[in-house]
Amino acid sequence: MKTRAETSILDCQSISKQFGQVTVLDNVSLKLKKQEFLAILGPSGCGKSTLLRIIAGLETMNSGQVSLHGERVSDSKRVRPTEKRNLGMVFQNIALFPHLSVAVNIGFGLKGRSSKKKQRIKEMLELLELQGYEDKMPHEISGGEQQRVALARAFAPNPELILLDEPFSSLDSKLRVQLRKELYQILRKAKVSVILVTHDQMEAFTFADRLLVFQKGKIVQEGSPAEIYHKPVSPWVASFVGESNFLSMEDVQEILGKTLSSGISPMPQAEWDPVLVRPEDFIINPQSNEQTANGVIENIEFGGDQSSLTIKLKSGTRVHTRVSSRENWQINEKVQLRIQHFNPFDIVPSISP
Repeated sequence: MKTRAETSILDCQSISKQFGQVTVLDNVSLKLKKQEFLAILGPSGCGKSTLLRIIAGLETMNSGQVSLHGERVSDSKRVRPTEKRNLGMVFQNIALFPHLSVAVNIGFGLKGRSSKKKQRIKEMLELLELQGYEDKMPHEISGGEQQRVALARAFAPNPELILLDEPFSSLDSKLRVQLRKELYQILRKAKVSVILVTHDQMEAFTFADRLLVFQKGKIVQEGSPAEIYHKPVSPWVASFVGESNFLSMEDVQEILGKTLSSGISPMPQAEWDPVLVRPEDFIINPQSNEQTANGVIENIEFGGDQSSLTIKLKSGTRVHTRVSSRENWQINEKVQLRIQHFNPFDIVPSISP
């Protein structure tokens, strides 16, 4: 028999959910270890937020079960109330009480003596670097500060599991990055388990120990951020988690020429199609010789630290590459394209986009 320490903090088994005739979740199972950071990544409408609401006890399921510390808290017939699950939640809609001060918002869910509540509020203000904001109203502070108040409120009851549903989506891009880094450090320091729901692959990559990629209510791939990016199981996953070039074997052979570039394994004997090549995996050499050139630069987009180049191969296929923006390339310049790494897909029946 498993002890509390050995049991996963969260265990979801065979969860399915329908809204009318629409299946939102289709037999989804997952486990979460203590102090693990898990990201659920997928496009809008794939079911990821519904799963989070089921875990939180805010939504019912048609079949399956949810267990916390080995104890069942939800199935198709019964649901333990959210407030009895010892978890914290921060959603896209921050939902602070507009008529209550920062301190009162943070302490809203706390129980016990007034002195203990005040002490816990003080600890949360220090943890989230909100000292001096105690008496301010939500409309008097910035969006990033409001999000930190929401997180402090979620932390205050000392939960072991934190659920984050698109918590940065309402913020501008610079603030999103800043707050994400701060939040990561705070959550690690607090030694809690975390589930982050997001449609932003960079958010998931930089935040999570493990990713679940969702598509149409199913988990289509699970693994570390590096595994998901470098070894996607399908063209759809490859496209969703990063910019991708899908090339035919004829294109790959044209680019490679007679010799294989450094880092390339010998070509597989079977027919693999398509072949994934990430933009950063191309090597570009300038060429004035028509015989050695295999492409021409059609477009250049400046992107700050990097530039994106569109190169047309002799076959007519267009590929997208990335280079340092300090490199001096010109439109219509002939180049020799080589590949450092590629991933041939073994095509099997998969969910279409």
